[in-house]
Amino acid sequence: MKVVPLSEVKSKLSRYGQLCHDEPVVVTVNGRPSFQLAPLEEDDDLIDRLIEHHPGFAKLLEQRMREPNVTADAASRRLRSAISPKARKPPRARRSREKPIPKVK
Repeated sequence: MKVVPLSEVKSKLSRYGQLCHDEPVVVTVNGRPSFQLAPLEEDDDLIDRLIEHHPGFAKLLEQRMREPNVTADAASRRLRSAISPKARKPPRARRSREKPIPKVK
């Protein structure tokens, strides 16, 4: 079993995503166990779970599957916005707080 702080998991998510297939990965928040990463197997019923918890998901899935030439990214964005009315917008670029260096003539 691997016990890892959230900050490390966030920075190396791909690594721990692979590792959880081999051994349990427990993530701590403020030093306390908070959750465990669980791998999805091919026979997992993830779509069934989504349909069960989001009644409109089946209808949305059928609509998206019928749309021709829709990229996976575009379909994913539409689906996210349809499921969650308050879907997050991408974060805006942050401005640097440092003062610009004056140009030397």
